[in-house]
Amino acid sequence: MLIDHRPGSVFRWLQAVEVPALAFVVIDPVAFLPDYPVEQVRRAIAFCELEDDEEIAVLAICSVPPPPDEPTANFLAPLGIGLRSRRGAQIVLHDCGFDTRMPFLR
Repeated sequence: MLIDHRPGSVFRWLQAVEVPALAFVVIDPVAFLPDYPVEQVRRAIAFCELEDDEEIAVLAICSVPPPPDEPTANFLAPLGIGLRSRRGAQIVLHDCGFDTRMPFLR
């Protein structure tokens, strides 16, 4: 399930339902990179058999180290999840110029 970290925060938690101790800090990459290739993510998760009109969530997994280091996000390998079916996958965006540890809070 996807849980807001706190009101107004850019961070959310992707919480495993069957393994409560497993959760990832995630962000919406489009909030930081408006031209993020959402349609490319949709095409890459086609094997998940989403409906053509199904809205997807695109999420980037974050690494949040202790200060003074900055949080980074994996923009290279986002998660694409169908909001209706709840099916999705983590995929790799080839030849996109993104990295697995990109600072985003600037």
